[in-house]
Amino acid sequence: MLRAYVKRVSAHGFQPGMAHPRLTRIMIPHQHFHTSAPNHSLRQIGRSLWSTRLVRYPVYGAGSIVFSIIAILGGLMVYDSMTYKHMPSSDEIKPRFSSMQRGGPDNLPVLGPAASDDDAPDENVALGSDGKPRRKQRLVIVGGGWAAVGLLSKLEPDVYDVVLVSPNNYFLFTPLLPAVAVGTVGFRSITESLRKLLSYCGGSYMQGAAVKVHAAENLDMATLEKTQNAAGLLEVEVISTQWDGDLQYKTDENHGELVYVPYDKLVIAVGSVTNSRVAGVEHCTFLKTIRDAYVLRKKLIENLEVAALPTTSEEERRRLLSFVICGGGPTGVEVAAEIVDLLSEDVSSVFPAYLAKYASIHLIQSRNHILNTYSESISEFAENVFRKDNIDLIVNSYVKEVKDDSVVYTIKNAMTGEVEERSIPSGLTIWSAGIRMADFTRIFAESLPRQHNKHALVVDTHLRVLGAPRGTVYALGDASTIDNDMIGFLDKHFSTYDRDNDGELTVAEFKYLLNRIEHRFPITSHQLRHMEKLFEKYDHNHDMRISIDELHTLLHDLSKSLTSFPPTAQVASQEGKYLGRKLNYYGKLYNENRLPEPREGDALAAFFDVEDEIYKPFRFHSLGSIAYLGNAAAFDLPLPGPFHTFFGGLAVMYAWRTGCT
Repeated sequence: MLRAYVKRVSAHGFQPGMAHPRLTRIMIPHQHFHTSAPNHSLRQIGRSLWSTRLVRYPVYGAGSIVFSIIAILGGLMVYDSMTYKHMPSSDEIKPRFSSMQRGGPDNLPVLGPAASDDDAPDENVALGSDGKPRRKQRLVIVGGGWAAVGLLSKLEPDVYDVVLVSPNNYFLFTPLLPAVAVGTVGFRSITESLRKLLSYCGGSYMQGAAVKVHAAENLDMATLEKTQNAAGLLEVEVISTQWDGDLQYKTDENHGELVYVPYDKLVIAVGSVTNSRVAGVEHCTFLKTIRDAYVLRKKLIENLEVAALPTTSEEERRRLLSFVICGGGPTGVEVAAEIVDLLSEDVSSVFPAYLAKYASIHLIQSRNHILNTYSESISEFAENVFRKDNIDLIVNSYVKEVKDDSVVYTIKNAMTGEVEERSIPSGLTIWSAGIRMADFTRIFAESLPRQHNKHALVVDTHLRVLGAPRGTVYALGDASTIDNDMIGFLDKHFSTYDRDNDGELTVAEFKYLLNRIEHRFPITSHQLRHMEKLFEKYDHNHDMRISIDELHTLLHDLSKSLTSFPPTAQVASQEGKYLGRKLNYYGKLYNENRLPEPREGDALAAFFDVEDEIYKPFRFHSLGSIAYLGNAAAFDLPLPGPFHTFFGGLAVMYAWRTGCT
């Protein structure tokens, strides 16, 4: 009977009069019949809304953004945990040196290792030829710029006793100095403590300026005994209450005490200084240090404030707001771009609007184009951007004199060919034209043979200073230039490769020689790819043998196509990292007494080079160049074809900012 009732309900639907007698006592909640329909309709409305793109796509987008943010934050946290390095606590830091006794040419304090319980001999340390435990070599680094920091980033702890000498106790991120000068970036954002960087390799820091290098051959026996046969002494002027270490503002009255720091290996990474040998250059503002950026920023604001006074005449207002930049390289161009941004974006919102019509920017460049070290397309792009920003580009001109209120320069008249002298009123003159050798490197170069370059120390492809005892002194960055004297190398080693001693080389001997030249001078690898074609080209009498005169002609032609590395942070950083990796390997072999030695009776023993045996010469890999142009930027990339140069507006500018910060 119940089964029949269910069939009737299924066939005709439920009706009030169809209640089965046996089911009348079942109490069905009244509200059940009133709430199921609204819930069902709400679900239908939700499904219909979700099926529309206007609802579904924004939800997808919001979900993607939330997921991306979570993924990025998670990735940053993972990266931070992987790159975290334990910083030693204050009780773990012990003095690495103390003033022990006097010695050296001027009988000055000689700094040696401080007594410590940790200096007890280690049973695992290799023994020297005298049977005593070998001490770690003393590595002294002079400078705290890109090259020095690149070196520190690769040095491993417990391989060397490292001491870094620098006038400043911080590393300065120089590409953002122009942005600091106008207030776009804060001072603390572009500095990093050198002591913190040194703690990773267990090194020590001494604030001071290197004065002179005294090689071991110029030291007396008593000094050598005190310094445990050091390779030399570095004379350092340390800071005092009268001098904070700033070389640019140093006078005869504010000097510090002189001390000697013994070294086994010395790395010179002091960079270069601004080439400012122009009359009246004391009226210029430079941009090499934090102090320079502060001075430039102060003068910019002062000029704007004075120009805004109602008592200032129009002529004086126009002079105060005339900014003259001497030098059209990357620094000069970026300073000009930052000043344009300052005037157009920041000044207009807080200073009287009428100041804009009095402001002018002038850029003086000695070459045909600004950014002449970049590709031609980037130079033209930069010039077009600057012309749109109303920057006065003065090319093919030379600054003759800088006065307190003007800049005098010479320019060749394109119509008459005569050199004319002109003048620009200036309220602020910024000098960024050229570099020269620092006084310390100049004095050191004058004391060495084979140092013929007037702008930097000449080093070989292992970055060792020529003329100094091999393997004791290295130079990096702007303080060095790599020697490409292939003809001198040929004259010195020709007899080694002329195995039959007939004064000529066969094809096999020729290839062997070029392979050695390519190894010794990696910059020639591109030009020496096709050795057979080179042999055919320079074998003038076609006798399948090539003479030394023909080799001279080949190498002379090859030298014309070689250029030295540009004085950039990229080159300095790569050199520092290369030297750090090489010194790590060398130091481990030295500490374990496993350095290779020439074999007895080897004909080439006189040319044996231990560093050449264990490590390859330095090879520079260009990663491209970047130039900031205000609301635009330009990239010069090491890519083929149309991808070589890349420039554009705000998007490229933000990419530049992101890469720097």
